[in-house]
Amino acid sequence: METTVKREVQKKGLEAVDIVAAGILIAAGAVLRLYTPPFFGITPNLVIGMYCLAILLIRPGLKEVLGIGLVAAAVCHFTTKSLIPYINFISEPVGAIVAGLLVMAPFNVSFKKYSFKPFIVTLLGTVASGLTYVLTLKFLILFIETPSNPAFTYLLMVVVVTAMVNSVLAQVLYYPIKTALGKKDE
Repeated sequence: METTVKREVQKKGLEAVDIVAAGILIAAGAVLRLYTPPFFGITPNLVIGMYCLAILLIRPGLKEVLGIGLVAAAVCHFTTKSLIPYINFISEPVGAIVAGLLVMAPFNVSFKKYSFKPFIVTLLGTVASGLTYVLTLKFLILFIETPSNPAFTYLLMVVVVTAMVNSVLAQVLYYPIKTALGKKDE
């Protein structure tokens, strides 16, 4: 009589389908960012919402989260209207790591069986990325003599609007994409 031994295989890295899903979501965010008309002069960075959604769906380890953040930074670098696009290489990994840590955190905010974790993770990931960007920019400008400027207040408004747009978008897209990818609740 033959017995089958079931072995637990530790997942190392991401599977090909996870890499493709993350790439498609980040690319979709870039396309949306390029073609979304500004709302009162604000064009939200939808790449952030898409990489937060990718992290929520594929649940990568921290090394992979950092990789997603760096890929998103490179994409943002070429789709931004900012004068200093290199700051994305600081802000996007920070946003991705915050999202990744929140995905790993054992919390769930739900109504019946409908989780609002996608909304919260994306909101906080976007705020972390946006504030990192604004604070890094403010730090860099300290070395340049400039008069008092309301631009930082405007940039904070951009962060708030972007966070809300990304959070709603991630919440709306999470369940259909999760179903399409065949992902189960963990």
